[in-house]
Amino acid sequence: MDINYWINTKEYTTAQLVWNGVGCLFWVVTYAALIREIIKKKFVEMPFFIAAGNIAWEFVWSVFYHPNTGRLYSLSYQGAFLLDIFIFVAILKYGAKQTNIPEIKKYFKWIAISLLIMWIPLNYFYMKQGYDTPIGANSGYILNIIISLLYPMLLFRNNPGDFSKIVAWCKFIGTGCITVSMFLIYPENYFVQIIGVCCFVLDLSYSVLLTKRLSEVNKPVYA
Repeated sequence: MDINYWINTKEYTTAQLVWNGVGCLFWVVTYAALIREIIKKKFVEMPFFIAAGNIAWEFVWSVFYHPNTGRLYSLSYQGAFLLDIFIFVAILKYGAKQTNIPEIKKYFKWIAISLLIMWIPLNYFYMKQGYDTPIGANSGYILNIIISLLYPMLLFRNNPGDFSKIVAWCKFIGTGCITVSMFLIYPENYFVQIIGVCCFVLDLSYSVLLTKRLSEVNKPVYA
């Protein structure tokens, strides 16, 4: 068995692969925790605009392209895509709860499907025309910073009890580990490095904010 088929040790160092692999694993855990919360609360805490972008990216990188880090990493992309199918179906079912705008509520499913249709060719041609890296880092981080920006905005408009600390912290750790791998793999890709640092700050701030708000909500009231 060729180990490089599963893990590409020819082009990547152990440190690069470990940091990236742990980050990918934490993102899969994030999706699994998110699905558990959806089943329990009938609410999707991932902003619908970027949920469409997420599944589009994973579809493109599971079907048309594959990361050159090895088959094991490709399977993590595909696993995330399969979990994201459930999340997007839940978006169609429960996602209208994220907004109070009547016009968006009325046409919510069509808006969500249109966003998905928009994001698929954007991700596909971003790689096709040579703007992306062999693991999809550039496009992935563009989506990631949008996630990091929209999550706190959604929190401010909704009940903190509908959001999960596990999702927040796993997302923070996952992106943080992948960002470390970006510095190691692409030392001259300042675009991804800057976005990665911004995501780190935004994700940490959101995780701390959510943890604080949930502790206030759950604080016992004494007579």
